[in-house]
Amino acid sequence: DAFCRVSRGKSEAFFIGGFSGSGKSMLVNSLRDRVKCVGGYTIKHKFDPMSQEKPLSGVISAFNQICLMIKGRARPVIAKKLGEEFGVDFSLLMRLLPNVSVLLPEHVRPVINVDAGEAMNARSVCFTLLRFVRVVSSPSHPVMLFLDDIQWADSTALDVIHTILSDTMGSSCMFF
Repeated sequence: DAFCRVSRGKSEAFFIGGFSGSGKSMLVNSLRDRVKCVGGYTIKHKFDPMSQEKPLSGVISAFNQICLMIKGRARPVIAKKLGEEFGVDFSLLMRLLPNVSVLLPEHVRPVINVDAGEAMNARSVCFTLLRFVRVVSSPSHPVMLFLDDIQWADSTALDVIHTILSDTMGSSCMFF
């Protein structure tokens, strides 16, 4: 039921609890084929205690993976939409998600190598990721993000996830 709602343009979050080895990851992985079958993207990130030392690094890393998946499937369409959405701000997106350069190589300019989480404040990171998710996710291309061991996520990362899930402007995401 939830997958159908997300495929109609909603965003949802699910929290799966259980002991280590109880099959939580296997349950989520069983949805991967279904998500891919409808043209969606499944990304995973496993938080660890060290994640808290670099706020947002886990969330940024997870969304950076989508760019490589898009390159293999819907590059021209998504690349055009990203160019339209970000325009002159594309370098900002590229600083945050370096893999986006594979989608719009003509927009690639030399970028000063600065850690994205330190170079941008949390609000700017959140807004940039939200704009990115609005472009890459849709009912025909839902995004399933599996965040394992979320208890190790920093509060800023949780705020970003909450913002994306609460978006009413058109992202189609499932978070586990």
